[in-house]
Amino acid sequence: MPDESEDHDAALQDYLDTTDRSLVTRPAGELLALGLDEGGYVVGLTELGLEVDPPDSFSHGSWLVALAQAVLAAGDTSRQE
Repeated sequence: MPDESEDHDAALQDYLDTTDRSLVTRPAGELLALGLDEGGYVVGLTELGLEVDPPDSFSHGSWLVALAQAVLAAGDTSRQE
């Protein structure tokens, strides 16, 4: 199956452009609040439909934090327009 996006950043931008941000910020926040180990984050991310490996410089947990921050930052930007 071919990749739908060139890289993680392109996939995130496509997501931000086409999805209601509350659909990920709430479950991502709840997942982070559980304080899981890396294996737990892998399972949780899979349940959220993110069945891909994080970028090389991230663990699954740190990638989830980065995704949540990017989604929240994008939401703040859209409110300022």
